[in-house]
Amino acid sequence: MKKTINQTLKTKYLCISFALFSIIVNAQIAKQIDSLALVHASKGFNGNVLYSKNNSIVFTGNYGFSDFSSKKPLNDSTVFELASLSKQFTALAIVQLVEKGLIDYKTKVSKVIPKFPYKNITIEHLLRHQSGLPDYQKLFYDKKIWNRKKMATNQDVLNVLAKLKPDLMFAPGSKYDYDNTGYVVLALIIETASKQSYKTYVTNNIFKPAGMKTARVFNIEKHTASLNNTAKGYTYNKKRKNYQKVENDKNHKHIKWLNGVIGDRGIYASILDLEKWKKALRNNILITKQGKTQMFSVDTISPKYGYGFAIYETQSKGKWVYHNGSWSGYKTSAIYLPDSNEYLLILSNNRYEETYKTFEEDFYNLIQ
Repeated sequence: MKKTINQTLKTKYLCISFALFSIIVNAQIAKQIDSLALVHASKGFNGNVLYSKNNSIVFTGNYGFSDFSSKKPLNDSTVFELASLSKQFTALAIVQLVEKGLIDYKTKVSKVIPKFPYKNITIEHLLRHQSGLPDYQKLFYDKKIWNRKKMATNQDVLNVLAKLKPDLMFAPGSKYDYDNTGYVVLALIIETASKQSYKTYVTNNIFKPAGMKTARVFNIEKHTASLNNTAKGYTYNKKRKNYQKVENDKNHKHIKWLNGVIGDRGIYASILDLEKWKKALRNNILITKQGKTQMFSVDTISPKYGYGFAIYETQSKGKWVYHNGSWSGYKTSAIYLPDSNEYLLILSNNRYEETYKTFEEDFYNLIQ
């Protein structure tokens, strides 16, 4: 009996010691991340950072402003344009529809969308960037193809493809080439198969179940980018040596006619929203474990890309489930490490040049 009591006390002591040790370690990591972010803030970074481990947020940091004119400070709930991080949501919606039996990965796109002019492209080709579709943004830059006074939609992209039938860059399934057009078409497939708008489907089947209360899809009518607590996008004017609203940057005029195209981009969320998204993904709340395994899988044609995620294998941390994003005024980066259950986020609303490579690599190396 005495031995049992001693063992119990010893176990409790070890648990308390481990908990205290974890608190101390996390506090040290948080301090180091803040120091790293401050270095990049001194170089121009404006945005938010998050690091979580074992489903607990270890650190969040806000550096700069959501509105440069009013000097409104960023906070953990500030919503950013996610740019290509949006692709993971589009891909997951497709996995959901497959699990509901409404479509299949090998389904030909033209079977779901009869107007789609390419008969040999499958849904999986789109997910893995193996379709060979031309870049819709380049097509819509041509004044002969699109009236720049009008905001384009996904349906407009489909109409242009159907009308012009531009040549594919390669035979579907023969090569990997990162392509935004495929995810625009995937958004149309979601709408057709679910009989709901992309916005409605993603909101009801991803945002709400995951508890992402402030996440939203770009809305032309409501001008999503100007809604409350949204980080406005900025770019640096080298001649004037100051930041300007992205709407005033002549190099980003395309937002005036391309912001309405979604699926490849167009989702807005905060760092807190994205932590909830990661938890929902990890805990198989949105799709089955088998569906998640499929999302994180690669093949011989796309050895480093799954469904909406870039996939890398590392020696120190196991699998890297990763994506970055870049759209006018914004740069984003998200690294999920499922083996150690760690999540690293960097969201910038001034296109900080070192977001990729330098910042994210410094961040990753720090937590090792």
